[in-house]
Amino acid sequence: MAGLTSAELMQIRENLSNELLMIQKFGAFAAQCSDPQLKQVLGNVQQAHQRHYNTLFRHLGGQQIM
Repeated sequence: MAGLTSAELMQIRENLSNELLMIQKFGAFAAQCSDPQLKQVLGNVQQAHQRHYNTLFRHLGGQQIM
């Protein structure tokens, strides 16, 4: 994979930060929920954001983002 530009790295860093926030929020929502079906839906959404985060991180291919 060709090197990423600084603008692309900045965008990936922002996307990683947003995905991490969604992972945390949906985890907190699920923890507070008493309805089992809604709790499962919220947990599924949290897992989807975790997959997005992992995919973005893998696409970095070891490049530094900080």
